[in-house]
Amino acid sequence: MARRSHDSARRSTYRTWAVALLCWVLLIWAHSLIQGPQSSLESGLVVELLRPLFEALGVSDADLATLIVRKGAHFSEYAVLGIISWGFFSARLRERGRTPFPIAFLVALVPLCDEGIQLFVPGRSGQPTDVLIDLSGVCSGVLLATILSALRRRRV
Repeated sequence: MARRSHDSARRSTYRTWAVALLCWVLLIWAHSLIQGPQSSLESGLVVELLRPLFEALGVSDADLATLIVRKGAHFSEYAVLGIISWGFFSARLRERGRTPFPIAFLVALVPLCDEGIQLFVPGRSGQPTDVLIDLSGVCSGVLLATILSALRRRRV
């Protein structure tokens, strides 16, 4: 009976991570459907919020600040994807006992699809450099999750 409960908890964790992964990918792609002017407005608002920080760092060029915000948004949303992917892959490995390489490959395709979506949205463009920034974000998120997990295991 205890074994069945443990297996059920594993499946529940696996499903939770799977739903989180799917929702985050859909959120990324939905955000790619925002037309150019609205996307620029969002970036402009964030630049205004961060203006004191930019000034403290000596960044006075508005275009540079906008570039940092836009590329930082790419990196951070994909870092979150990396963290969620790590949780999903770990849960899958615990439940199924096999490596999640095919799913990892599919996650790596998310930024390609993201930039492809933007090719068809007015005022947006797909950028190969953004794919590299996105993949860097995924790798950074996975690395962060791995480090935090190792630290947590050492404490336990």
